[in-house]
Amino acid sequence: MNNNPQNSPNSSGKSAKGKKIPIIIVSILIIAIIVLIAYNLIPGSKNKSAVQSNVFSVRIGLLREPRALCPVKRNGNIERQVNQYTFIQAADYNPFTLQNTPVFIENIPKEISIDSGKYANTFRYDLTFRKEAKWDDGSEITGFDQLFFIKMILNPMVEIHPAVRNLYKKVKGIEIDKENPKKISIYTDKNYMLSRELVTNMEIFPEYFYDPGKIMRKINFETFLDEKKLSAVLDTLPGSKKFAEKINSAYFMREHISGQGPYYLADWEANSFIRLKRKDNYWGEKFTGIPYLQNNPKEIIFKIIADKTTSLTELKNGNIDVLQSVPGNDFKKMKNDSVYSNKFDFHNPLSMQFYYVIINNRNPVLKDKNIRKALAYLTDVDFLIKTFGTGGEKRLTSPVHPSKPYYYKKLKPVKFDIVKAKELLNKSGWKDTDNNGILDKIVNGKRTELNLTFVAKGNGLGKNIGLLMQENAKKAGISIEVISKSSKEFRNILKKREFDLVPSVISEDLADVDPYWDWHSDNIGPGGSNISGFSDDKCDSIIREIRNTRDIELRRNFYKILQILIYEKQPVIFLYVPTNNIIINKKFKAKTSIKRPGYFANTFELTKEKK
Repeated sequence: MNNNPQNSPNSSGKSAKGKKIPIIIVSILIIAIIVLIAYNLIPGSKNKSAVQSNVFSVRIGLLREPRALCPVKRNGNIERQVNQYTFIQAADYNPFTLQNTPVFIENIPKEISIDSGKYANTFRYDLTFRKEAKWDDGSEITGFDQLFFIKMILNPMVEIHPAVRNLYKKVKGIEIDKENPKKISIYTDKNYMLSRELVTNMEIFPEYFYDPGKIMRKINFETFLDEKKLSAVLDTLPGSKKFAEKINSAYFMREHISGQGPYYLADWEANSFIRLKRKDNYWGEKFTGIPYLQNNPKEIIFKIIADKTTSLTELKNGNIDVLQSVPGNDFKKMKNDSVYSNKFDFHNPLSMQFYYVIINNRNPVLKDKNIRKALAYLTDVDFLIKTFGTGGEKRLTSPVHPSKPYYYKKLKPVKFDIVKAKELLNKSGWKDTDNNGILDKIVNGKRTELNLTFVAKGNGLGKNIGLLMQENAKKAGISIEVISKSSKEFRNILKKREFDLVPSVISEDLADVDPYWDWHSDNIGPGGSNISGFSDDKCDSIIREIRNTRDIELRRNFYKILQILIYEKQPVIFLYVPTNNIIINKKFKAKTSIKRPGYFANTFELTKEKK
């Protein structure tokens, strides 16, 4: 018997009856088989197996281009949507349980009081990085990386927001375990309420990538605690200026990014798109219970579409899968249209921010709290929510987010009441003496009419708030001119404090809020963060108590007192907490959260019918 397949009668291109099969037919059959195999490998194909279900991309609409991809330099809402996949924190609040959870450290450290010795009057936090935690080059994440990161922030040559640098000045000492560099002890000032979060809820940078010459290692940490000494060392240390120049440049802000997140920056085409790709053999993917380490999609693509109308059109046409911060009216229209409700899921969790109108307390007229209260009564917040919201918004009465356990619910929102506003204006001596419809009064020896300017950015919600206030204020004898400015002009006006009224937003995280930056008189000066210019000795004192109090219940009582004081003074007009309107294609199984930015594309899964 001939067992050689090449000599088999059915392998020579002939049929069993001896007829030849044309070569072209054989070729077509081979091509068909190849195409069939390839089809089964295409994401979303009908025969796709469960093993291949993670070979998919998520396309997200961004309303502007990120200014940089460096979380300690720029981390607004847009930047955060991208940064959260490339840079992760050592610990972070789980977006679904809202509990502070270890990410690439093993445990949330205990707070150990140090009462004597070199680090007397500090708290010590002992951190251990996970043994699995590695950088992109395969090297381990160690205490040297965290030490470098803190030195970089404290380096005056590096362009960091002053508020961030001031926070890290609370760090008083750092010790790395000599036998195990994955263990590090950090000592912080006792007089800061968020010292634990300061050392755990931070991104850290790989030293090998951002400081390959180890320039920062050449300076002892103690030197960073003495600004004059540090400046002198930096001025003479070879390579220090070049290090800072490179850190401050586009090279590390846009072109070369390296973090501990599950994705890396693959492409960035200016004003067009940003493409993130999943890291191969990522160390964190085994920790399936930690959302920030998940890497389900193969790619996350951000399409930069500056116009909101165009971005909605792209979503409807299937060119993007996710759109965040959708205007309330558009959100409701799409949700109520079966064409779109069958294609998309509509999520509107409360956002971790609130809207308010800043009143310039420096203005001699607006220093009078009766005038500020009258303006609050002339603001129909319920109408704003009904007109521009989705129904899930919440009124608020103080600078504390209603989701916080210490939000003081007994304070009632100021109701729209023109009569009450007129009473307060009359109480402060404002009358229409010349019958021109505008109230007037002698202020600083000069007859002054009650004319105010409301400055808004662009033509969005802020301007609409101004127009509503303008209409209602007119009925009470106040003239409000609404002025719309470009983003650049708007920032300039805020910087120079050249406004009477301006709409604004405060964004918060899940940690306890630090009221110092927005409400303490220390920050009133030029470039300060207290934009309203509000100043009150009692409030300053309570803010200091909040920052220095470790006992949670006692601190919450101080929060309550602060809210009552600010409610009584009415330095701004508190409006409401908006919903974060997110539309996501139904082909994904996705959960949203109150935690910014509200969605987490790395956790998305394909729905069963799409696998």
